[in-house]
Amino acid sequence: MQMNLVEVIRKVSPAVVALGTRLYPSQADAAPGFPRIIGTGFIVDERGIVLTNQHVIQAIEKEPASARFVMVFPTPKAVDRGTVGGVILRKILAVNTISSFESSGPFFGEAKPDFAFVQIDMQGLPMLDILGDSNTLEMGLEVATLGFPKGEVPLTPYDHGKASQFSPFARHGIISSVLPCACPDPHGFSIDILSEGGASGSPIFRTDDPRAVGILHASYDGAPITYGVPGHFLETGLKRVREAWNPDLSRVPTLAQVIEQETPEEPKGFDWTVMKIPGQLLHP
Repeated sequence: MQMNLVEVIRKVSPAVVALGTRLYPSQADAAPGFPRIIGTGFIVDERGIVLTNQHVIQAIEKEPASARFVMVFPTPKAVDRGTVGGVILRKILAVNTISSFESSGPFFGEAKPDFAFVQIDMQGLPMLDILGDSNTLEMGLEVATLGFPKGEVPLTPYDHGKASQFSPFARHGIISSVLPCACPDPHGFSIDILSEGGASGSPIFRTDDPRAVGILHASYDGAPITYGVPGHFLETGLKRVREAWNPDLSRVPTLAQVIEQETPEEPKGFDWTVMKIPGQLLHP
């Protein structure tokens, strides 16, 4: 059954996450600011595997290991006296990047496609399937993306230390080019959406299908030309990760367990509670 864009975004949004650092420059007498977002990612395995860009991982790894996080955005929950929602910060347990890449024929793309995987310390997560059929990538195809352009800044438009939004931004356009040309197995594609720092790692999906057809990874000189890594690369990479992955999840909590531990019993009206794991509550 075909879906409309509102239905697709509703399906995609819970699987979109932010990657960042707890270290945030502030004045000594000021309250801590909203955690700094470096890039976007999306969950591709309910056991805690997140897909993002290689260059996002490289930026994250410049931060102290104890400060790195993946921010999960649970679906807001309606309760008798209001709505409970917010964000949950989880640790990065492991990183899996591409060590080598070989093509069976002529290849005109990057030496290594710009994507990587991280494992977080939470399971039972909403996830996105990857559409590995490269024939779906055609010029003019309507697509959308969800992510965090300009990082945490647009989430705190009124007070830089207090969040006013707990969800990614949705944008849509068309596939504006297929690289190197219209062919069965393109090495990339572009969309007519302006991309800015923080949006790297966002899923790209059709407006009638929630499966990811690619991942956003680069922009061109401030123009509405943004490049994506096709789904057939992502699908192959995820298959390799799953084949080599045998984690012990016996002590890893589920999303439902974490929410149950952190949700206040009596929310006040329609206020939002921002959850931070581990540590204190951020500013609601």
